[in-house]
Amino acid sequence: MINLRATLCAVGFLAALGAGGAVFSFPAEVQAGVPDLGWLEGDLGQVLNVRGMTFVASEASSNEFILRADIARFYPDRQVADLEIVHVEVAPGLDRVGFEMRCDVGQLNLSTQDLVAEGNVVGTIEGGRRFEALWVVYDEAKGVLYTDDPVLIVDEDGRYRGGGFRYLVNEQRFRLLGGASIVQDP
Repeated sequence: MINLRATLCAVGFLAALGAGGAVFSFPAEVQAGVPDLGWLEGDLGQVLNVRGMTFVASEASSNEFILRADIARFYPDRQVADLEIVHVEVAPGLDRVGFEMRCDVGQLNLSTQDLVAEGNVVGTIEGGRRFEALWVVYDEAKGVLYTDDPVLIVDEDGRYRGGGFRYLVNEQRFRLLGGASIVQDP
């Protein structure tokens, strides 16, 4: 399998924006590494290969977390899945707005509902704010969606670049990190 992360870092991150047509590049040397949460260390045990995987976590009568992947390798002993071509929705609830995102590859811990998303990660959070990054982690227990890699944020007021972000899902609070700047169209 091609190491997607290494390939993307080698060429840099390019995000094409539809309306303005501007292209932005985040050099590979400023990118942070994707966190390794240790889910797949040691003996993995049995592997189940799945095409068209759907994972749903629900509470009462509402689906809170829905993940779809074109291809998955599921490790039952670890309750972890390696994923390809991924779409995730964390539904709004009484005390959260939720979010949606897509990525090329990822890892899902089914027991905790934590997710590591990599490669062309594009998503939408509260207020229609859109983000683009090379990797993003969702920590369900802390209710935080984050990256420490360069990110592009697009909302109704403009386009912004930063060294990462933190989105506190349950509190509907967003913080752009690391030298945030406004991106102006040429």
